[in-house]
Order: sequence, then C-alpha cells, then structure tokens
Amino acid sequence: MLSWSHVEPAAGPGPAAPDRSLPQETRAAKPAQRRAPGTRELWLVWLLVALSTVLFCVFVGLAFDALRRHGWSMLPFALMIGGLFYCALAYQVIRLGAAVRRARPAAAAMPPEALMGATAPSVTVLIPSYQESRRVLIETVLSAALATWRNKRIVVLVDDPPNRPGPLAESLGAIADVRAWVAEAEAIRAAALAGPATATAYAGAHDRLAAWLHDVARRLEAEADPAFAHVDGFVIDRIVLALAARHRAEAWRLRSEPGIDLGQARDRLAATVSGEIVSFQRKRFANLSHAANKAMNLNAYLGLMGGDWRIADAADGAHLQPAGDGPADLSVPMTDYVLTLDADSVIVSDYILTLVGILEAAPGAAVAQTPYLTFPNGVTPVERIAGATTDIQYLIHQGSSHYGAAYWVGANAIIRRRALEDIRLTRLENGHEIAVFVQDKTVIEDTGSTIDLQDKGWHVHNHFEPLAYSATPADFGALAIQRKRWANGGLILFFDLLASQRRQGRLWRGLPQLFVRSHYLLSPLIGNVGILALMLLSAEEPHAMFWAPLFMAPYFLLYMADLRRMGYRWWDLFGVCALNLMLLPVNLAGVLASIWQMAGGPRRKFSRTPKVASRTVVPPYAFVFNLGILGLMVAYVLLGIGADKPLGVAIPLINILLYSYGLWRFVGLGAGFADLGLSLGQSAGRLFQGLARPMPTASAMPVLATAYPMPVTALSLGERQRPLCRATQSQPSEEDR
Repeated sequence: MLSWSHVEPAAGPGPAAPDRSLPQETRAAKPAQRRAPGTRELWLVWLLVALSTVLFCVFVGLAFDALRRHGWSMLPFALMIGGLFYCALAYQVIRLGAAVRRARPAAAAMPPEALMGATAPSVTVLIPSYQESRRVLIETVLSAALATWRNKRIVVLVDDPPNRPGPLAESLGAIADVRAWVAEAEAIRAAALAGPATATAYAGAHDRLAAWLHDVARRLEAEADPAFAHVDGFVIDRIVLALAARHRAEAWRLRSEPGIDLGQARDRLAATVSGEIVSFQRKRFANLSHAANKAMNLNAYLGLMGGDWRIADAADGAHLQPAGDGPADLSVPMTDYVLTLDADSVIVSDYILTLVGILEAAPGAAVAQTPYLTFPNGVTPVERIAGATTDIQYLIHQGSSHYGAAYWVGANAIIRRRALEDIRLTRLENGHEIAVFVQDKTVIEDTGSTIDLQDKGWHVHNHFEPLAYSATPADFGALAIQRKRWANGGLILFFDLLASQRRQGRLWRGLPQLFVRSHYLLSPLIGNVGILALMLLSAEEPHAMFWAPLFMAPYFLLYMADLRRMGYRWWDLFGVCALNLMLLPVNLAGVLASIWQMAGGPRRKFSRTPKVASRTVVPPYAFVFNLGILGLMVAYVLLGIGADKPLGVAIPLINILLYSYGLWRFVGLGAGFADLGLSLGQSAGRLFQGLARPMPTASAMPVLATAYPMPVTALSLGERQRPLCRATQSQPSEEDR
C-alpha cells in the first residue's frame, strides 16, 4: 500500500524514535495519519474537474457575449481570465492523475532481497556543494551513507572557491568527519561478516549498529544550530534514530524467528552503512568546466567516470589527462546508476533500494525519483507557507506521471547511466573540450534535460512515496532568489518542448502530455500576468465576465483539501494567496529574464539559494512593486466609493487584505524599508564614486542596486543584531564576480 508517512516504519518491537519534530501547534497531523487511499478522493477530484469544465464553458459564453457588447477592447481581459482558468483547470486535471495513481497498485519493482547481493547494480551518489555550512553537508552526506545499498560510492563535488581557504577547509573537514563516523560502522559490519555465519552473530552486529546510530545522533545534536532546530531534529529522529529502531527490530527478528535464511541476513548486513566517501574539486583543474552552476559541476565529474586520469602541468594550471597504460593519479569507476542529491537535501535509508528496484523493472525509465517534501514545522511564516506550496508541488509531480509528462526534479533523483550517455554532447570552453550531459541552457537544468531524454525515447518515473526532504528558505529575500530562478527558463524550454513533440510526430497525438508539460513551463508567465492584469483592470465597470474568477471556486476547494492532505490547515490558503502576491514581481522578473535571453541577451547567472540563519536582503524592486500595487488598490477603492460603484471595489478590497497581510507577515515593513534605504544608499555611493573618478568604459559601469536585487548577499550571524541599514555586505559569490 502506498504510504504518505514522513517516517520509515520499524518492523517488530524495539525503541521507537522520539517524535520531537512534529509539535501539535504547527502541523495538526502527520500525513501518514490521514485516511487510507481509496475511491473517495478520486470521485471528489472527478467531480471538481467536471464542474470546472462546465464553468469554463460558461466563461467562454460570457467572453463572447462581452466581446459582442463591448467590442474587441475586451479581448485582452478575456485572454487574461482565460489564462487563469487554464492554470486552475490544469491543476485539477493533474491532481486527477495523482488521485488515479494513488488508488492503483504501486509500480512493479525488483524485490529488495534480489538487490542486496554482491552482484547488485553499482551506484554513484553525486552531491554538488557550494559553500554549504558544516551541519548541512554533514546531514546530507550522512543520509547518503546510511542508505541501504551494497555497491555504492559517495562523491561530494566541492565547488568552493580555491582562493577562499576557510569555507573550503570547513567543507572538506565535514566530509572527513562523516567518513570517520561511517568507518566505525564499517568495522562493526566487517567483523560480523568475517566471523561465524550465525543468526546470533548477525543480531549482535545489528545491536551494535543501533548503538552506533544513537552515538551519531548525539554527535549531530552537538552540531545542531538552534535556528534550524526543526531540520536537525528531523534528521536525528527520522533518518538516524528511525534506522536505529530498524536495526533493533532486525536483531530481535534474527534471535526469535526460526529458520532464518542466513544468506539473506548476510546480504542485508553487507548492504548496511556501506560505500566509499570521497570529494572532488573541478576547480583544481584548468581543463574542466568552471561555469558557475550546478549542471556543469555535475557534468565535470560525469565526464570523468569510467576513466583513469593523471595530473599534468600546463601553462594555465593543472590538467587531467587520460593515463593510458601509465600510472593513474585518479581512477573514476563507471557505475550503472547515478544518484544526484542536492547538498541541502536528505534521503531515507530505503531510497536507493526502492528506486533502483523500479528502474531495474522498467527498462524504459531514465530517471526514478520521489519529489521532495519540505522539512516539517518551519519556524518562520515564510518557511511554513512556502513549504506548503512545495508540498503541493509534490502532488503535481505525481499527477504528471499519470500522463507520461513527469519532469526530472534535480534535488534528488536516480538516473540510468546509459540514458545520460544518450544525451551526451561536447562543446568547447576556454579551448578545452567539455562533455555535457545535463544541459545548462537555462537555470532550470533538470527540466531542460527531461526534454532531451524524451527526444531519445526515455521517460521519468515519480515514485508515490516520500523518500526525500529538502530545506525551504526561511525568509522572503532567500525565497525570492529561489523562486525567481524557478520562473526563469520555462518560456525558453516551451519551444524546445514543441520541437521535441514535433520531431516525434506527437504534436497532436500527444496533446494530453503536451497540456500537462506546458502548464509546468508556462504557468509562471500565464498565471502571474493574468493576476496582474486582473488587478490593474479591477476598477473598470463590472460586467458579467468580470465575475468569472469566482467560477474558479472548485480549484480553491481542491487546493484547500490538498493542504489538509499534506498536513496543513485549510485556512493556510489565505497565506498561500498572500505569499503568491508578494512573489508576483519576483516571478515576473524571472519571466522577463527568459524573454531577455530569447531576444539575444546573455543567460542569467545561476543564483544559489542562501541557507543562513540571518535574514537575506529583500529585493528592492519587489518591495517597491508590492507597495505600489497596495497603493493602487487603495486608490481604486477610494475612486469606486466616490463614483458610487460599490461592486467595483470588491476585488481591490480583497487585494488590500492580501497585500497588507503579505507585507506584514512575510516581508516585514521595517525590514523592507531598511533594505530599500540600504540599497538607495549603496546606489548613491556608487554614483558619487563614479562622478568623482574618470568615466569607466561601458563594460565596467556599476549596476545600480535598485536595478538588480542583492540575491546572494546575506547578513552574517555576527551582524544579526545590527540595524540592517548599517550592515556591511558579505563577500560576493563567484556568480557576482
């Protein structure tokens, strides 16, 4: 049966992990405690989809009537409302796919016992890391090490700048510490496997591994940061201590059950806490790509796999050259599968066992993944409500699989190496030939690579069970960086999708798939432009089509039900709407960046989401935009009252409530004005410096802070208590340089 549990179930008796990470005041209930999957959800979604379809037909009739009565001036308004209808209906259709999948048996998979032997497929876990904090990197690498799998190798792709030894040493130290911890468990396992093959001996090893995990939990508590207590507590309880309980249960089973298959017991023990842990730094070698994005960090190592390499000196620095028949300085084994795992994500112990089992049973699948859920019980309002939207996306990804339209989600996934070879390209970078597997045409590299895989006849599978969890930005400034990146690139890839469908002769035959895939790519454009147009035109004289957004009530009802299903409260819908309005300028900025790139402009740099305990600077353009819209809505209300148009003030009044709540709850008026003052002060200082010195060349002109958000700068921990307007900027990242 499909599980919605955040917890790995422990079979048999044994000490259960303490339930510290789910206090009652934040999530009313765990998703695992909700009703079992059945037909009731399926019929509910069917009913809402049918109702929305009928209402959409009514809207089309109202649109034609409005065009007949008011002329072609109503066409833009009709198109904008139609776009919002499209987004709402697409959500419900995709959710219908999720409900259908949930009511059906799980996909076929190889039994776990068949994947624990010495001949199990090999897996390389790649963890791209850029200046991650010590605790974040420890938790991610540890979760990969604890994943049950025998032929596993973990490689942390450390991308920290070599000229900043402090962060680099911290990253390498964190990796070394996890390696030392894991070596303790490997010694326990090796001693048991070298001794007599008895159930009692294996049970004793599981007991000692459980005790080791409890010791690891204490070490993680020492590394914990109070600002991220909910994340650290989740990793300790749901990753480490839950696995300890399973080892205790396995030890009890081995001692109490007669007729134990000692071969299977040995294989299970051999697959426990196994795998080499190493690091790799591409920036040490001049002939590898140094492009500042995650895709090229992955590509650099993927291109080395299956080869022996020697380090050679050259004029521009060290090079990696094929070793040939000579001695090798670096040997990179080729593996059957590659697991990509973001450095702010964790996986449960059954992740590899489950997803490789699916890939082994589905030869046409290139990628198997479980779209991540956010760490529960976010501390800040931004983290909690943004986490709700992320968890809703989990359902969207699951529904897209029903139509064969799933996208690869780069935060965590297992990819078949043979599929990566099918989409391999080469290009020249600084005179060196570079292998490219994951394209970096846009900043949403996983989405673009999905279209490449589709071209080669592969598909993506979403497993309907949460096995991975990831961090959500805790403040609006950091969230703005993340969501702007997510909104940038979909419009570009939409035309690639059309070309791919046309090449396969599926432009019309694959219309359902195109409908679902297009929603994923175009919703940042259609939804945000539609909402903006609706707000700007809300002061017009009401007419029949003006109330068409009320016809989207089935969408809101389903969204509220989904919030409840994912463990939130139905009235969190108000917070979701307010946060989406706060992110309106951010999403539009991402869409404009796509249009700029399509017009021939350079691709935007990959801006990583800050993961800091302090607050990230609020983008000035977003704060000014939201204040302006709030002022405009107030003006619309005053004008409507003065003109005796009471119906014309309904939508502006709703927007005033949402904008006021969003600015107060998610952005913070004090923080927004302080950041705006800081930005204006920096701009004035740069302008003064520019006037005081000889005019630089055009390429060296400084960019005003108000024209570009300060996305990668965040106040350091030592600056948390200082007034924000006096805070100094942190060291710029490589993208800024």
